[in-house]
Amino acid sequence: MRVVIAPDKFKGTLTARQAADAMASAVRERWPDARLDVVPIADGGDGTVDSLGGATRVDEVSGPLGTPVRAAWRLDGGLALIESAAASGLVLAGGPGGNDPWHATSRGVGELIARALDAGATRVLVGAGGSATTDGGRGAMEALGERTPFAPGWVTVLTDTTVTFDDAARVFGPQKGADPEMVRRLGARLSMDAEEWTARFGIDVRGVPRTGAAGGLSGALHAAGADLVDGAAYIAEVRDLDAAIAGADLVLTGEGAFDETSLRGKGPGHVIALAAVHGVPALVVAGAASRDVAGEHVASLVETVGVREALANPPASVRTTTAVALAAFAASRR
Repeated sequence: MRVVIAPDKFKGTLTARQAADAMASAVRERWPDARLDVVPIADGGDGTVDSLGGATRVDEVSGPLGTPVRAAWRLDGGLALIESAAASGLVLAGGPGGNDPWHATSRGVGELIARALDAGATRVLVGAGGSATTDGGRGAMEALGERTPFAPGWVTVLTDTTVTFDDAARVFGPQKGADPEMVRRLGARLSMDAEEWTARFGIDVRGVPRTGAAGGLSGALHAAGADLVDGAAYIAEVRDLDAAIAGADLVLTGEGAFDETSLRGKGPGHVIALAAVHGVPALVVAGAASRDVAGEHVASLVETVGVREALANPPASVRTTTAVALAAFAASRR
């Protein structure tokens, strides 16, 4: 039995590596002789730096609500890797309840990009996911100042969504604590931002796929010359995940909250798609799973051990839920 274990993070409770280790423990208990390929993944959000080698630097920058934060990033030769979540993340803002959707700023991300360029980076990868912001990238652009526009190939943005700049407030605003009136105001402000980026750089980001990531940050960077790519696909290619899955008998993936959006640009969705291409069955172990994606191949901690236990002991809960999913899978193959 050869099993590929490739989960994303369980935001706020487990890193992708910790989740993968818990899943691997359950697999070994059931199939002691199984060959395991453990490949923790990311899609541009939290954990992107770890998935591509880990941080080598930590700098103090502006946090999402203005208070300074210490953000970890990677500089390896001429390549820099930055997470928007590390500088402007929703977790840093205290989640939707603690966030201020109107004032949340991407300035810290711009400060990190500026430091990378000033340090001699010839290429900067920016993971655009997990942010608290819907500022259209204005904070980041102010921090970058005269360093824009970027030279061709300088900056690449790893996105976890195909949402467009003009739709970012409607789609992501509620997740960041915005009520309907705030969503309307944020949308109107994004429209003005788009007009400014068009006037400044000659590129209209409205209607362009992936420009809505990180509340429009990806759109602002794109207007300034950055390339936009599928973050999950990029990281999977770097980690050679396709080759690992091609020779597997089973794939395990998952994340904290698994829903329909997980299948459109998120890490687990990409893993499931790769497994389907190779005809390999895939199981999902998630913290919670919405009804629109529930099924025999999806197991959630909430359903298996309950919310309280899942939050109190995440590794054991992932291990238990994985064991339940494996038992159901084995029974279905008889």
